Amino acid sequence: MNQELNVPIQRPFVLSGGGARGYAHIGVLKAFAEHNIFPEAIAATSAGSIAAAFICDGYTTDEVREIFLHTKMGLTVDWKNLKNGFLSLKLLEKVLTQTLRHTTFESLPIPLYVTATNFSTGQQTIFNKGSLIPAILAASSIPMLFPPVIIEGIPYVDGGISGNLPVEPLLGKYTSIIGVHVNPLTPYNPASGLRANIERTLHMAIHEPVLKNQLLCSRFIEPQELGRFGMFDFKRFDAIYTVGLEYTRRILQESPEPLEV
Repeated sequence: MNQELNVPIQRPFVLSGGGARGYAHIGVLKAFAEHNIFPEAIAATSAGSIAAAFICDGYTTDEVREIFLHTKMGLTVDWKNLKNGFLSLKLLEKVLTQTLRHTTFESLPIPLYVTATNFSTGQQTIFNKGSLIPAILAASSIPMLFPPVIIEGIPYVDGGISGNLPVEPLLGKYTSIIGVHVNPLTPYNPASGLRANIERTLHMAIHEPVLKNQLLCSRFIEPQELGRFGMFDFKRFDAIYTVGLEYTRRILQESPEPLEV
């Protein structure tokens, strides 16, 4: 069976973190959908887990794009909790609560695996059972910026720290894994400011595990042009989305996904 018969092709996807650059995931998945390729399951962390939650909840990429375009999902300052982190994910939590139609992993139409980092041990934790929203918030809580999210007495922080391309939940269960990484390491620029250098330091700290997990993917999508956007460029959704969409369209045009299902 193939695309000519209009039979959907299912592939497991891995979606990385990347802050605002996570918007590109929607563009990437849109390009695959145009080729009749849809997620069979998704493993994701940080910003990737936000995009993945909507897709696994049954939303189309066009519907997710509308939600992101017309909903405030930025950051707020939490003056009451400065010792653990001065930013809050309350806006994100509100949007997820109001928009997601399924509240548990088990009830999702598409299997989802969300990874966060145990802040006590530093180890990767895989969430695929129980409440959905706390796991997404935990996976997105960058240390020093956001307070850890406590789940069953354990503090969790951003999953990118323990693995920003979390292919682990899919290994042994799925084949032909498609990895999508939206945090490209850009060339060093000595003229960069403090903020850019802080971001670069964070990228370098988590980069090597990404390279190793990249080798476990049958296809790896990493739009280098995303390097011109910052982690907190939340107002540049359309530009970030378009980079992911157009890059993946070119890749699939040059090297189509195998037609077998």
